[in-house]
Amino acid sequence: MIRSNFAITRLIALPYAVLLALYLAVVGGGGAWLYHQVRAVETRLLVDEILRSIEPLAEVLRSVDAIAAMRDSEPWLVSNVEALFAGMPALRNVSVREAASGYRMENNAAGAVSLLATSPLPGGAVQASAHDHPDQRLHDSSDLLFLISFDINPPASALVTLDFAFDRAMLLARINESLIAVKRSIQLFGIAGALSILVALFITGVAMRTTRRLESHFQEIYQRASLTETAAQLVHDLRNPLAALRANVKALLVSPEQTKEIVAELDRDIVTLNDKLSAFLNLTRQRDEALAPVDVGELIHDAVRLAEPALAKQGLIVQTDIAANLPWPSWQEASLRDALLNLILNASQSGQREGSIRVTAQAKDRALEIAVEDRGRGIPKEQMPRLFDAFYTTRAGGNGLGLAIVRRIVSEHQGRIHVENRLDGGARFVLTLPLQRKEIPHWWSRLKKPSPV
Repeated sequence: MIRSNFAITRLIALPYAVLLALYLAVVGGGGAWLYHQVRAVETRLLVDEILRSIEPLAEVLRSVDAIAAMRDSEPWLVSNVEALFAGMPALRNVSVREAASGYRMENNAAGAVSLLATSPLPGGAVQASAHDHPDQRLHDSSDLLFLISFDINPPASALVTLDFAFDRAMLLARINESLIAVKRSIQLFGIAGALSILVALFITGVAMRTTRRLESHFQEIYQRASLTETAAQLVHDLRNPLAALRANVKALLVSPEQTKEIVAELDRDIVTLNDKLSAFLNLTRQRDEALAPVDVGELIHDAVRLAEPALAKQGLIVQTDIAANLPWPSWQEASLRDALLNLILNASQSGQREGSIRVTAQAKDRALEIAVEDRGRGIPKEQMPRLFDAFYTTRAGGNGLGLAIVRRIVSEHQGRIHVENRLDGGARFVLTLPLQRKEIPHWWSRLKKPSPV
């Protein structure tokens, strides 16, 4: 059931909130994916740059006795290592290791290259080519140093590795520096998009408030126009009885000996006028009857009982077919009894001269369906569109308000009414009334305020 206090939330704020959440999820997920893709590219570029710088030295060391060259601090080797330290600030040391010994070169405090002994290769060491690609290890490890290793031993000889150790924090800082613009762009576009949705929500709220005021204004104009049209129809419909009243009043002066008959005619005309005005008020007035659980079977039987005198004059009876264990919906009982009575009386004037009028009730698709069937002349196709219009009638002496009243009562119960011709003759009027009423939002109720009559 729609709560009027949350109508705006359900109609506007909730869809926009869902849209904002989806937007943030898409932008957040897409931004994270984009960030990691760019980071992977930047990492690969950095590692490739490092490899281009250190691979020449690895190639040279593959062609000589690398352990002896490192141990003896060959001048060409020292020169190459110094060039690497100068060109790569993140490089911390270069080492050559085998199973029996190991040496490394690093920058000392004076800025010169110094030689130090280091641990040999541990037992079970594997070739560097068996390791993951360096760019995959740079972000996964938590070690302070990031190693890039080469196998420099000749084929079928003992394993010798060449290791370049880099400061991991410096490499990551360089990558993150290149990602600052990407992160800022993702954040900027995310915030801009979210603000755009919030601005759109604000504009929509303002537009809806303005639209409600316009709708209220146009609804008032429509109600006045509708009332004017209805009043004009009423005036037109009252002219004939008023003309008859005037003629009978004049007849009293011309034929005083017929006073009794003329007074009786005047009384009939006054009753006709009263019936028309009462029906008009019934059509336009707002019913204040409270909603209460209704026994549908009892409601139908009451309407049938009230219609029996009029039906008896036509030689008709009512046959009811009411499903068992029907729910008790909350309705305006008197209003719906009047609507059913109108339909039954309308059926009694359908041209049927014998037999029964059938009234059925059943639960169907969370609604109650009440049908009134006759075996009269049926309804011509061209009359169907105007059948429920006020003052529209094809019957002599009819005021054309009965079915209009029925439609208004059904509409007030959030139901619908339709009519169809039966295959074996006659008409069938069907009321479909929801078992559970929807609470009307307060702003819509204000638009639906009845015009004063």
